[in-house]
Amino acid sequence: WREAGSPDKVRLLFSAHGLPQKVVDGGDPYQAQIEATAAAVVARLEAAWDWSVCYQSRVGPMAWIGPATPDAIAQAAREGLGVVVAPIAFVSEHVETLVELDHEYAALAADLGCPAYVRVPALGVDRVFIDGLARIAVEALARDGGVRPAGDWACAACWPKCARDQRTGAAA
Repeated sequence: WREAGSPDKVRLLFSAHGLPQKVVDGGDPYQAQIEATAAAVVARLEAAWDWSVCYQSRVGPMAWIGPATPDAIAQAAREGLGVVVAPIAFVSEHVETLVELDHEYAALAADLGCPAYVRVPALGVDRVFIDGLARIAVEALARDGGVRPAGDWACAACWPKCARDQRTGAAA
C-alpha cells in the first residue's frame, strides 16, 4: 500500500482460495480460520481499515463460500473505492496470485473503474516468515513427546469430525 503511493479510499480485501459450501457445511473449519486470521491481521495494523474477506478460484457449478473476490471488487467499485488485495491463504506466488490477482482481477478492477488496485505480495521466502516457520519447527521438535500441532486444538466446536483428541492434539 505504501509502495503504491498510499492511495486513499480503498478497501482491504483478504482473498483466500475458496471451498465448496458443502465442505464448510460439513464442518470444515477453513472459513472460520481464514476469517479469524484476517481479523488478527487487521488488529495489528497501524490504522483503521475498511476490510473484508473474499474467496477466489471457484470452479464448477456447485455453490462455493463467498463472497467471491470478483464480487467484492465489484462492490468496492460501486462504492467508489479502490482495493488492496492481500492473498491471505497463499504463502507463495503461483497461478492463483500471478494470473488471477495480478491480471484477471486487476483488469476487472480497471474495467469497473476502481480508483486503485494494489496487490500485496505473498509471503514466499520473506525472512520474517521463514524465521517464524523455523522457530515453530525447532520448538515443536524440542517439546517433550516430539512434534505435535502448535496451539490449541479447539476445532471441535466448528468441526465435529476432527480426527484429533481435542484435549491433547494427539491423533484420535
